[in-house]
Amino acid sequence: MRLMREIRCFPENRGRASATGNTWSGMPARPTADRFWCLRAVVEGPVDEKTGYLCDIRELDALLREVVMPILDEHELRGPGGALRRALASARLDAPEGAPLRSLEWAVSPYLRFSIHQEQPDMVRVTQSFEFAAAHRLALNDLSDEENRQLFGKCSNPHGHGHNYILEVSVNVSSGDSSPTTLPLAELNRVVQKHVIEPLDHRNLNSECAEFAHMNPTVENIARVIWQRLEHQVPFGALASVKVWETPKTWAEYTDSR
Repeated sequence: MRLMREIRCFPENRGRASATGNTWSGMPARPTADRFWCLRAVVEGPVDEKTGYLCDIRELDALLREVVMPILDEHELRGPGGALRRALASARLDAPEGAPLRSLEWAVSPYLRFSIHQEQPDMVRVTQSFEFAAAHRLALNDLSDEENRQLFGKCSNPHGHGHNYILEVSVNVSSGDSSPTTLPLAELNRVVQKHVIEPLDHRNLNSECAEFAHMNPTVENIARVIWQRLEHQVPFGALASVKVWETPKTWAEYTDSR
């Protein structure tokens, strides 16, 4: 069994952390606090037959606030990779008994997060979010309009329909002290803008995107096409995954494992 716990915090509020609880807002130390973080820990272990707990989540709150957050705050300027590696090593020693730590995730904004896993402590996954709007129609060329309607429902409206897509691009980088401080996030933004956002944003995918001339533009295929557009354009790190949210209820993810 695995269990995830998240805290929401302002690093400036560290000295008062025990008094803030774990509310949705994280309780700012002052009205104009500069930074807001979400920290997530995943632990693994057997469930206690009596309590039904894997562990007491208050212990995970304390681990994140008292062990992880100070390390990240201290080493942030040296690089999120090195900071996360140190935090993982320290937090493993203080993890609840019977619930070893599997991973840490550090969201520094709604659009950028870093994660590290026990299986690969020398690697950090960097995930950046993007947005684009596009129209499409789900239909197969060898079917009639009525047959397409029966298969795809309203998504086969002959005039198409649109979505505001959220794209999450993840790359793996070294967790050494110089990374991912030296990770050119600006370059990642440039590559995604050039090869994905500009060609797809405010377009009709069926008629304006060559890959979908003979391919149904489902969210699954959109994720695969974006991977193919990016996989040879990210020289500074191995592309780890492409996740496309079509709606808040539906996403498709494409990874190197296919």
